[in-house]
Amino acid sequence: MQKSILYLVSSLVIFSSCVTPKIHNALIAENEGAQSALRTQEIRNLKLQSEAEELSAKINYLKARIINLRNDSTQNGGALIILQEKYNALSDSYDLLASKNSREMAEKAKETKQLLEQLEEVQSDLFAKEDELSKLSLSLEAKEEELKLAQENLESRSTRVVELESIINKKDSIVTALKKSIAKALIGLEGEGLTIEKRNGKVYVSLEEALLFASGKYEVNSRGVVALNKLANALAYQNDLKILVEGHTDSIPFNSRGLVKDNWDLSVMRATNVVKVLTQNPDLDPIQLTAAGRSEFMPIASNTSAEGRSVNRRIEIILSPNLDDLFKLLEE
Repeated sequence: MQKSILYLVSSLVIFSSCVTPKIHNALIAENEGAQSALRTQEIRNLKLQSEAEELSAKINYLKARIINLRNDSTQNGGALIILQEKYNALSDSYDLLASKNSREMAEKAKETKQLLEQLEEVQSDLFAKEDELSKLSLSLEAKEEELKLAQENLESRSTRVVELESIINKKDSIVTALKKSIAKALIGLEGEGLTIEKRNGKVYVSLEEALLFASGKYEVNSRGVVALNKLANALAYQNDLKILVEGHTDSIPFNSRGLVKDNWDLSVMRATNVVKVLTQNPDLDPIQLTAAGRSEFMPIASNTSAEGRSVNRRIEIILSPNLDDLFKLLEE
């Protein structure tokens, strides 16, 4: 390129002596343009040379990289083969383990199902037990309430029993004192047809016929009046007493055309007359007394002998404490 330009310049010098000024100027301008183009081309050449060097360096780098990659590929290929073999071995182991696990899982599933069934049975039984327990709890609460009421009732009854015992003891004390008082008042008559007994919480004063009446009669004789007056004095002011006067006969039929027709009439009339004598004492309230005839039907001895019949012909005066307080307490 430079040689061409030098040739052109030389030609221009040679021909400049023989050309016109116009042509000369044109040649000079063409020469200057050629030189400018030359300089531009040189700059491009330098740039291309630099780019070529860069490309050459890159090519060398790429060649080296290719060599390294080939080496790495060879190594990686070997590693890949090893890894593939390991993978295959692991895959076989996995398949074997999966098969084994499948069997075990099937067995476990069966066991789990059985356990669930057992659990359902246990839960069902538990629910039944809880229901039964609930019912028993309600029953227990009811029983506890019944027991509480029973205990309260028992305590109340215990209190009543104490009160009853107190009343009974008081009445018993009264009866004992009464027996002693009557025995003291009628002292001297025992053994003469008089007996005094304490029986069943009562005092029984028994007066044989001979002490009060003539045979077959119902009027109280003078001796009997004296004895009954003493008894009335002992009973005076005993307002808590109930006095039952009973007439008793023997079993021999009583025949009479008078007021008394039989043993029933005789027993009643004798009891009535005894009551009349007793109530002559103004300190003895007539409302306390009751007259009753028992005829021959409550003997205390055999009527087959004279002695037995004599004992059976009697007046019994039964003295009972007023038990109204006791009965009221029992009714509560």
